[in-house]
Amino acid sequence: MDESEKRKEARRRQAHERLGSANFRCVICGKGNPHCLELHHVAGRKFGNELVPVCRNCHSELSDDQKDHPRPISDDPGLLERIGHYLHGFADMLALAAERLKEFGRMLIEEARAIAAKRSRP
Repeated sequence: MDESEKRKEARRRQAHERLGSANFRCVICGKGNPHCLELHHVAGRKFGNELVPVCRNCHSELSDDQKDHPRPISDDPGLLERIGHYLHGFADMLALAAERLKEFGRMLIEEARAIAAKRSRP
């Protein structure tokens, strides 16, 4: 293994340690490159510690969505407020996942259409 490969492997190990696992994939789009995965606070940092692995792109979209969530009621949110923010964050994740699923579905249908067109040619 040359120096470049050793450095790359060291970065991969660091990413696995940061994520807590070597097997994570983005829960939204399925990308699994550990260098591109980040941990997202579902409810937002002020409202909970529940983390999910997401790629940088999905994380950026989810974090932007959180900017439109209701403002904190106080500096010490109660249980109902924390649950409410968690549900907002979880709904954002489901909405983004639904968009990705539609994209994947369209891609599969287009691939099936191309295969069907090839089969129908004489």
